[in-house]
Amino acid sequence: MNSYKRFYHDICYLIAIFSGVLLPAGPTFAQANQLVATKIASSPNLDGVAGDAAWRSAQPLKLDVRRVMPPNKGVKTEASIRAAYTATHIYFLLSWKDPAADLSHKTWTWNTASGKYEEGKDREDMAALAFGLSGTFSADMLSPVEAVWDVWHWKAFRTNPQGYAMDKTHRYFTQQPAIKANKHAANDGSDIWIVRPEDSGDSVERKQDAPTRHGGDQVPQYLPGSPSGSAADVGAKGKWADGQWTLEFARRLDTGAADDTTFAPERCYRMAVATFDRTGDMDKASQLIVLRFDGANAVGCPASE
Repeated sequence: MNSYKRFYHDICYLIAIFSGVLLPAGPTFAQANQLVATKIASSPNLDGVAGDAAWRSAQPLKLDVRRVMPPNKGVKTEASIRAAYTATHIYFLLSWKDPAADLSHKTWTWNTASGKYEEGKDREDMAALAFGLSGTFSADMLSPVEAVWDVWHWKAFRTNPQGYAMDKTHRYFTQQPAIKANKHAANDGSDIWIVRPEDSGDSVERKQDAPTRHGGDQVPQYLPGSPSGSAADVGAKGKWADGQWTLEFARRLDTGAADDTTFAPERCYRMAVATFDRTGDMDKASQLIVLRFDGANAVGCPASE
């Protein structure tokens, strides 16, 4: 699959996920689920285990993440998310049910008949957190609005062993931009253009072409990378046990990078969650979530935020 086809496939399943989370008639803070980030004295260990004292003080927000594409559209899975913060960092603990851990992705598989490698059908589990960065965050990738999202994209095979999530922005244009972008039909029938660049720096993942000679029945297509710069901002570690993924994220409140959402305890933030069972299965997403910090905005988030 060439790079354009890979991009098209990726953008299609992400659109399928996040375009299913728009609340009717335009989401408001009053309608959305409220997630409260709790101030903690010490950081949790980023190990995919929820036993840290920090998480005991953070209240969980229970979610129904629902499948947004056929087949089985509307089928839900139980999930929960917690948030905590220190003077310098913000943390999220996400858990969701998944009957099996899928820990490989598009492995090059040797076809004896053709004498060459072909891309395997194996697909990894994934999860994503999306936050408003600029413009209106609707939690719907097909809203006819100009916006930029900050997206943390964790992958069970490609990023989890290194302890990171891929840090990206989703950029939405209502007019064709000067840069390369994919055009899609927005919900109102107009056109929208979308690009999804990874943040600056070296990527957490590396890709290799299929070997031209037999080097084993299976060869990984993706290799671990060593992220740097803004691409290394989001730490993430997940662990699967007893039919459930537990995933921890960590990032500085303010990275100083223009392509990252800056978190300030006196403000509220729109966000959404997606979980993916074997990636391309067009799996499940939450509705709009409003993140606020304890001790601030105690009576709710102002509609102007």
